Amino acid sequence: MPGFYIHIPFCARRCPYCDFAIHIGADEAFRAAYVEVLRREMESALREQKAHEPHSALTSIYFGGGTPTELNEADLAALLRLILENIPVAPQAEITLEANPENLTLEKLKALRAAGFNRLSLGAQSFDDSALKMLGRRHAPRDIERTVAQAREAAWPQVSLDLIYAVPGQSRAAWQQTLRRATQLKLDHISCYSLTIESGTPFARRVEKGRLVPVENDLQADFMNDAMGILGEAGLLRYEVSNYARLGSESQHNLNYWRGGDYLAAGCGAHGHRTGHRYWNERNTARYIEKMQKAGTAHEGEEFLSVQERLSELVLLGLRLREGLALERATQLLNFDVRGALHDSKAWKMLTSQGILR
Repeated sequence: MPGFYIHIPFCARRCPYCDFAIHIGADEAFRAAYVEVLRREMESALREQKAHEPHSALTSIYFGGGTPTELNEADLAALLRLILENIPVAPQAEITLEANPENLTLEKLKALRAAGFNRLSLGAQSFDDSALKMLGRRHAPRDIERTVAQAREAAWPQVSLDLIYAVPGQSRAAWQQTLRRATQLKLDHISCYSLTIESGTPFARRVEKGRLVPVENDLQADFMNDAMGILGEAGLLRYEVSNYARLGSESQHNLNYWRGGDYLAAGCGAHGHRTGHRYWNERNTARYIEKMQKAGTAHEGEEFLSVQERLSELVLLGLRLREGLALERATQLLNFDVRGALHDSKAWKMLTSQGILR
C-alpha cells in the first residue's frame, strides 16, 4: 500500500546544518501561489494513483519540510482534505505533520488535530541551550516540553521528537542529559541523528575555513551507544539506525521507504517511487512554482531501477532495520528469486564465510 509525501518548504530561517529544499522569507502572495500549484500536483498524483491502483488505500501521509506549520492551519487542513476526499485512505493511516516548537500554539494544534492529522514530529534537536545555539535553533528546551504538553491536551495520539547528537563542542554528559529529559516526556517515538556536515551548508563552509571541527567518529559512536542505552532503558527500542520506538509506534511512513514500498510525492524537491520508477521534482521553490504554472509538472528527473538495483537497495535498507531483510517478502515484492540471487553472489559468499553476514 502506498504512502504520500507532501513537501512544504517554508522556514523562518535556514539552520546552518540544513541541506533540505527550503524557502526563507516568503510573503503571503508567494505562499498562496505555492499552495495553489501544490494542490494541482497533488490532484494529478491522486488521479494517476487511482488509475494505476483503483482499489489501493493510502497507509500513510506525511507533510514534511521545511516547516509545514509555517502555513496557516486552514491551508494545511485544506491540503489534507484534498487527499481524504479524493482517494481511499486506510482507517488506521498514519498522518504526520512536521513542526518546530517555536511556532505552535494550543489553538493551532487543536485545529490541525481536528483536520485529521494524528502524528506530530517535532524538530526538538536538543535540550541543551549551547547545542541549540550552535545549531541555529530559535527555541528553548522549555518550548519543547510546552509543545508536547499542548499536543497531548489537543489529543494528538502520537508525538515524536527529532534529536541531533555529535554537535561540535557537545559533551557526552550534555547529550545524556538531553536523552534523559526526552525520556521524561514519556514519548512513543524518538529519532536521534548524528550531525552530518552537508556540502554547501554554512557548517561546511566553516569546516573548510577551519572554524568548525566535526566530532570524530569514535566519539560519535559513543553518543550513539548512549542513545541506545538510555532510550532502551525507557522502553524505546532501536528499530532503525537512527530511530527508537515503543513496539507498535514505529513510523509507518518511513518503514515503507525502508522496505522498498511505493509512495506518491508532491512539492518542490519531493521524491516519489512506484515499482522501480523513481522521480523527483525541482528543488528551488520559485522555479517549482513557475514550472507548475507553465507546464503542469515540475519533474526534474527520473530513473528506472532494474530488479538487481532494487534488490541492492532492499539489502542496504534492510541492514538499517532491526527486522532485517525478509527474503520471502522481497521475492514477492520484486517477483524475483531473491534468496537464490543473494546466495549465488560473490559478496554474499565472502561475507557469510567470514562471519560478517548471517
